[in-house]
Amino acid sequence: MMNNDNHAAAYVQPALRVEDENAIDWVETADVVVVGYGGAGVCAALEAREAGADVLAVDRFEGGGATTLSGGIYYGGGTPWQKEAGYDDTPEEMFRYLKAEIGDVVRDQTLHRFCEQSYPNMQWLQRHGLDFGGRVYEGKRSFPPKGYDLYYSGNEFSPAFTNVARCAPRGHKVKGPGYTGDTFYNTLKESALKAGVRFRAHTLVDRLVVDAHNRVIGVEVLQLEPNSEGFRQHLKIIRKVNRYQRFIEKSAMNAAQKIRAIEQAHGKRKYLRARHGVILTTGSFAFNKEMLCHYAPKFKDAMPLGTISCDGSGVVLGQSVGAALGRMDSVTAWRSISPPVQFVQGIVINKEGRRFAAEDAYLGRLGHEMAQQTDQRAWVIIDSHAYWTSYQDTIPRAGEEGYLEFKGPLLMNLLFNAVRGSSLAKLAEKIGADPEGLEAEVAQYNAGIENGLDRLDKKPANCRPIGKGPYYAIDISVGSKKFNCPIIPMGGLRVDEDSGQVLAEDDQPIDGLYAAGRAAVGIPSGFYVSGSSIADCVFSGRRAGHTVARFVRAGNGSSTEVA
Repeated sequence: MMNNDNHAAAYVQPALRVEDENAIDWVETADVVVVGYGGAGVCAALEAREAGADVLAVDRFEGGGATTLSGGIYYGGGTPWQKEAGYDDTPEEMFRYLKAEIGDVVRDQTLHRFCEQSYPNMQWLQRHGLDFGGRVYEGKRSFPPKGYDLYYSGNEFSPAFTNVARCAPRGHKVKGPGYTGDTFYNTLKESALKAGVRFRAHTLVDRLVVDAHNRVIGVEVLQLEPNSEGFRQHLKIIRKVNRYQRFIEKSAMNAAQKIRAIEQAHGKRKYLRARHGVILTTGSFAFNKEMLCHYAPKFKDAMPLGTISCDGSGVVLGQSVGAALGRMDSVTAWRSISPPVQFVQGIVINKEGRRFAAEDAYLGRLGHEMAQQTDQRAWVIIDSHAYWTSYQDTIPRAGEEGYLEFKGPLLMNLLFNAVRGSSLAKLAEKIGADPEGLEAEVAQYNAGIENGLDRLDKKPANCRPIGKGPYYAIDISVGSKKFNCPIIPMGGLRVDEDSGQVLAEDDQPIDGLYAAGRAAVGIPSGFYVSGSSIADCVFSGRRAGHTVARFVRAGNGSSTEVA
């Protein structure tokens, strides 16, 4: 996708090419400049700094990105917390499971390394102040309830995967109350500050600087001076966005336009020198509607997840120096229908009236399969008994965590997103599904339960016959406006899997440029399992930071001259 004036990262300019790097008025110089200071960025900065590099990190806002808004789940295998809970998991079992999920998005060697380093990376996180626990939640949830630290965060229970790998809970929640993505980021940020990483907030990178040999040697930025009027306005808007406006796409996009106007009016143009490398860790392109429509149009009507800094700027910056892209059509769509358990015990159908996935599948798998259906349409179908008893599971309880994220929307669906039909055929007609298809599917589903076999391998505990009407349909389509489907794009810059160095279209590394996290192709680009993104941010961030620091120790200005 070529840059233009119509998308969220249109502020990125063509690369600035200079014959004499000394002719530039560099305001600050470092061995490594990290662009985007979220989960991957702080890990890259910490790793490089620990290895002896002088590190300067910049972020368009306060730092944290989508990571600080996340649940704080890390996907790991062979850990002492699993053993404490009675699970003898291994990196090899983790590899087998993930290989079945993500396919060939990375080399087997890379996936093996990711799995083998999962616990050592958690030990590294512990050294920087984070911790985990071993109390396992055995039920079906997209996020562990209060008091639990470990859960099945993917499809591990599914028969399709238990035949491949031993089942084990691998979703490790960072210790802390509620969502702990902010704990993850802020703890590492504090450790990085103590280690000597320099951080510049409210600094927009809009151009890469390259020398006569096409080596990336720095960045051009628009920086808001601390405590200036522009800085205060900028800060006020982004905090408002992150509190609630990010869930309202129109409001978030309007805020992005105001932020851009503030940057243009108050930003000071500066140049930052990177002696050995620039690492792009700017997040996904979830909030770039034009990029989403171009690369993954099936998801254009879904709700972007993250924050407005997830605008694809890292991708566009990379393209400005000839970078290759990969898996740009890979998008994780989260369709959670549990709680209440009654939705899982019902059936999920497409426009043809047919089931297409087990209702108790991992929310990312259900969302993925839903996106493959006609017009990306899908509904939960339940009977009268399930409809009325489901309220019991959605009523808020004192001290309950995550109500607004999970049970609250489901209660709203019961109240405002349920279509009623006196018969299955009439219900199908009302929602635009095939009446004959729905009637046949319910008959087949009920017969399967009676015979003890579900054709989509839904767990027996979740198989309940569809009983008497009236019947209800809840619209869970990708583009549903009453029950938004959150998405995160997982494609990005192609990188060398051993170094994190960005690759050009001819598969040759671009000197001085690296990428990590959701700005790059990584483990979750094949298929996202909850916790795999943060784990990949640690893995890929440390990889890039380690590589650049290695060239610093060698005293070499080029990142491709040292084997």
